[in-house]
Amino acid sequence: MKKGSKEDYLFLDKYEKDFASKTAERIIKFMSNLTETLEGYQVSRLEHSLQSATRAERDGANEEMIVATLLHDIGDSLAPFNHSQLSASILRPYVSEKVYWIMLHHGLFQEYY
Repeated sequence: MKKGSKEDYLFLDKYEKDFASKTAERIIKFMSNLTETLEGYQVSRLEHSLQSATRAERDGANEEMIVATLLHDIGDSLAPFNHSQLSASILRPYVSEKVYWIMLHHGLFQEYY
């Protein structure tokens, strides 16, 4: 990194921006693989996510909240003990502080309720 020139970093920046622009595509691809269910659950993570987002939409939630609801468990398979934090971290650059906070703490809500 110390020996990188301005041109080197401008070159890399182009590829980083291109990679970042495809985040939604990667998330959708990842979500499509959430078809297995955890022991004891009657629906897969994908079905649960779709059901949750559908309920949010029917309840009149705005688009930001519907998307957050759809993705609220995206971190489950990689971080079962802190999936709320992982999901919130993924969405943080794209959502309001309120939605980020809800995502960050949704694991606590499910334990409480």
